[in-house]
Amino acid sequence: MLKDLGENLFEEKKITKRTFALFTGLFLIMIVGIYSYFVVMQKSFIWQGDGFSQHYLIFKDYLALIKDYFADPSVGLPFWDWTNGMGADVLSAYGYYVIGDPFVYLGLLFPTSMTELAFHVLILLRLYFIGMAFLFYCREMQVGSSGALVGSMMYTFTFYVILNVTRHPFFLMPMLFFPLLCIGIEKILHNKSNTVFIVAIFLSACSNFYFFYMLSVLIFIYAVIRYFQLYGKKTIRHFLTYVWTSIYSYLIGLVLSSVLFVPIVGGFLQSSREPGEFASGLLIYPTKYYWSLILNVFVSERYLWTVFGFSSFALLLLPMLWMKRKEFGFISGSLALFAVILLLPAFGSIMNGFAGPYNRWTFAIPLFISLGAAMLFNSRFKLKKKEYSAMGAVLLVYSGAIVLIMQVVGFKTAYVAPLIFAGMMWLLLFSANRQQTRKPLTRRSKWLYSAFLLVVIMVDLGFSAMDYYYPWGQNKIELSLDYGTVDENYLSTFDGLEQELPQNQDISRIGVTSKDNHVKNQMIILEEMGLNSYLSVSNGFISNFAQQLETGQFQLIQPLRNGFDDRQIANNFLGVRYILTEKENEAYLPYGYEVAEDLSDKSSSFIVAETKNYFPFAYANTTYLTYESFRQLNPIEKEQFLSYGVIVESEEGDTTDLTLFDQPLEVKSEDYQLVSNDPIKASVEEEKIIIKESNGKVELIVDDPTALQNTEVYVYLEGLDFTPSTSDPLTRTPTSFTAKVALGERKKAIRQSDVLSFSSYIKRSEMLFNMGYQDENSKEKTISLQFSEAGEYALEDITVFVVPKDAGYSARVAEKRANQLNIEQFTNKMVSGSVTMTESSILSTTIPYTEGWKAEVNGKKVETILVNEGFIGLPLESGTSAVTFTYQPPFLIVGAWLSLVGTIALAVNHVFWNKH
Repeated sequence: MLKDLGENLFEEKKITKRTFALFTGLFLIMIVGIYSYFVVMQKSFIWQGDGFSQHYLIFKDYLALIKDYFADPSVGLPFWDWTNGMGADVLSAYGYYVIGDPFVYLGLLFPTSMTELAFHVLILLRLYFIGMAFLFYCREMQVGSSGALVGSMMYTFTFYVILNVTRHPFFLMPMLFFPLLCIGIEKILHNKSNTVFIVAIFLSACSNFYFFYMLSVLIFIYAVIRYFQLYGKKTIRHFLTYVWTSIYSYLIGLVLSSVLFVPIVGGFLQSSREPGEFASGLLIYPTKYYWSLILNVFVSERYLWTVFGFSSFALLLLPMLWMKRKEFGFISGSLALFAVILLLPAFGSIMNGFAGPYNRWTFAIPLFISLGAAMLFNSRFKLKKKEYSAMGAVLLVYSGAIVLIMQVVGFKTAYVAPLIFAGMMWLLLFSANRQQTRKPLTRRSKWLYSAFLLVVIMVDLGFSAMDYYYPWGQNKIELSLDYGTVDENYLSTFDGLEQELPQNQDISRIGVTSKDNHVKNQMIILEEMGLNSYLSVSNGFISNFAQQLETGQFQLIQPLRNGFDDRQIANNFLGVRYILTEKENEAYLPYGYEVAEDLSDKSSSFIVAETKNYFPFAYANTTYLTYESFRQLNPIEKEQFLSYGVIVESEEGDTTDLTLFDQPLEVKSEDYQLVSNDPIKASVEEEKIIIKESNGKVELIVDDPTALQNTEVYVYLEGLDFTPSTSDPLTRTPTSFTAKVALGERKKAIRQSDVLSFSSYIKRSEMLFNMGYQDENSKEKTISLQFSEAGEYALEDITVFVVPKDAGYSARVAEKRANQLNIEQFTNKMVSGSVTMTESSILSTTIPYTEGWKAEVNGKKVETILVNEGFIGLPLESGTSAVTFTYQPPFLIVGAWLSLVGTIALAVNHVFWNKH
């Protein structure tokens, strides 16, 4: 190997099979050097956050789903999953993560008992193919073997890759697809076959629509810049010829992917994601962002998903991009354009699909840096004095900038190490070229210089990775689960209590309390129906339902999380019969849920609470309210109405024979005095509260304490707006805060995320806190309101709502049971049953609304309607109605037909191109 390495390091040969073999050896050295520590510490690549809740869980469940299909293909693929939140389309939910990733299907080669091993092996395999794709790109660009090997190391082990090995493994895929797309464009621009480009578009469109959007923009930029470098200013007709070829090739690849791309994108367009204000309302980034662009170029840190962490060798490349801009051509032009895009949030927003200005597109920059580094390495013995002098000058200037920035952010070894490595690399280049000018270097000297330079580059990359993972650096390895524990962690979510619940034909769900933050997607693995889901693509109608009722725990990607703030009717309405939680959370059980001793009697820290008032899965209503009237109610009144009837538009369902709801809802507001017992920490002013120290609080003292007895108590903040007390122009003061309300044993908190938390940010102008049921012996009269951050909290109003015990509530639930759909079949493809009514009605279900569910009543197709702000309903005539719901992913058939058209187009293209 050393002989082969020597030949490939100092002779600028074409890339051959030997080059790929050498890359494999160097790759294994880097993998062992970086990740052997995970083996020693018995740590996995599974991040305790999204890795546990999403990436591995979805990988595991999807493999199980495919294996079940192969075991019995006659059952067909399950396109709907009742254990995912309240039920979700599998294509929409999993399409973002695993369905189009070709590496996932290699997991089928592993036995089920080795799924965790498969997860890790496939991550490392992705890394290997990322490097291989770069080598193929270098071969297309006719880069010599030695430089290509160096560039492949820099590309494969750039910080974006190191970060996502443990953070978001599916984020690695665009690093693989981008070189393939560039190869495809190169072939088109050189009048070769367009097949590579079509296949690369097909694969990237299938893999992930989010990154496919970025890849589409990036490859367009690449193609335009590369065209003008190759051809200069030609005629418009010449330019349009290549534009046309690229566009129709792109469209063929996209249409080929339609069987996945169309239904997945269709699901995204109906998801809970909200674009929000363009660029999050930012004209420029915070000052911290701009210095991070300088500070993080060679270190394993990021800000707003601007990920650099290149090898220090890139610092020596910088002056060459200008001094030899004709030679480096499109690399210089592309990097210059990217530098401009990085400066303004508007560009970041455009690159992020017009959402918040996260710069996740920076995965593309390493390709140009690594290609330039490969070219520089190939000319390492041909540098002129002014060139290596310029490198030294850039090194000195950058070192000075880092020293100045460290005066603000503080000293870290990781900031200085790249300067040391860059200095070593420069000394090697300086010495080699000085010696070369005196006397031509011998074969052995070239080998030694080349080998030392490669080793320093690899050590530099390894050090950066270790700084990110290891305890002496950022210690991110501590955020990973111990290897071999993940499956047991899923099964111990409720200490196995869910397995002991009674099994019957009644369709109901399992809930949690507001204190159970750890429960996200585990119901999928436990194969239980619940409410919680934690996915990048969630049903937008369920999100709307949660927002209408103003559940305080709402998040865009977790619409029904944390037990719906322990609200009784909401949990009952959603069919939650049992709540599983730890004993210490008993005080947070919604009113009406009582601990079931017979189900909780075991040596466990968990309890089971049950209610008799959970609503049926589907039931007929004869009382209704229009959406216009419903939305005029406050969130507590909205929740109360759900126990009376159905919300429906007259245009969608015939309400002629229904009864319009016109009863008063018993929601009262109580008078109180808002005071501060510690003016040093907090003060009350007109329409605002001033918090002078962190966690300052005020108190709401109710005028009549007896008014809280035998009631559910809510605290409602309206028109809330926070202005921090300090503003640091250099580091920026976050706008996030937590509001906490306490009454008796209950303490509730709602988090307002920072405006720069683009993925989770929503403006919470209103906050509703459910403080639970106060019995007749309650003497509580003081409600505390605490804010975590110092500043001014403008408030239009604070209302203390009380809801008296409702004597008729159980009777209304019983009526729904009498009018329920008697379910005869319940699968992930079909729900069927019958109901008999003496008058016309609206059947309301807790099936999340989607066009994929089709309905028949007495054998006739009936259009489903949207009811109750987020669910499927059906108009029913009087008499017995045999109802059947069947599911098929929306747009799947359309997508399949388009893929067939794409296949035909690909064949026609092949014939045409051969003739061409």
